[in-house]
Amino acid sequence: MIIKKSMKLYKNLKIHNMTTSESNVLNTNIPNLKLKVRRSWLTKKEEDKLKFDNCYAFAIQSVAGKILTFHIMTDYGMLRSRVPISELFEYVTDKDIPSDFKQLWDCFSENVSVVEYLYLAEKRCKVILKDKTSVWATYLFTVDWFSNPYSDEPSDYKCGHILLADDGYLMCQPNNRIYWKDSNFITNEFPVDPKEFKVDTELECVESKSDRWVSSNTDSFYYDLNEINK
Repeated sequence: MIIKKSMKLYKNLKIHNMTTSESNVLNTNIPNLKLKVRRSWLTKKEEDKLKFDNCYAFAIQSVAGKILTFHIMTDYGMLRSRVPISELFEYVTDKDIPSDFKQLWDCFSENVSVVEYLYLAEKRCKVILKDKTSVWATYLFTVDWFSNPYSDEPSDYKCGHILLADDGYLMCQPNNRIYWKDSNFITNEFPVDPKEFKVDTELECVESKSDRWVSSNTDSFYYDLNEINK
């Protein structure tokens, strides 16, 4: 039984792009989220598993090979770090799912950035879970990793969209587990079987062709590029 549903997302409207620099990795700010944290995570007591405390989640921490975690402040003044995404909720619900369903892949790196894509703001989507069941959710923001063997390999690259499931929990899901909805623009069926769409195999470097071209040896602002005759 759903006990309470009273979610408000308090976002700083002046901060739309929260992409970090390399000096700001491991921890980074997020749009503030008013949530509930499962008390048993804080007390380590099984009897507290069905108790929840009010909190704000205001930042994330990304550790390679681990679940995405959050920095939170409770309404009784305790600041807690490394709270897993699996322990945070919009409202108290009996429709929780396992942590490895909420986040399909561990974090790729401590090198992390956060962006709130304006185009995706509050967009609705259907998420396909690992057991092929589906849940509906709403977009919050996106976590992206860089400078690690997985993100640098085109066929392995993945970002994590942070979503608020209709059943009250948060999720971190990659592009290929999400079907987006928009009643105005997304009006067509897939033109082919979705499995026919393939992963990327390269990220082109345009300057790799520079052995065939050279810029003019001039101080002109509008310089020319000339093809080399070999």
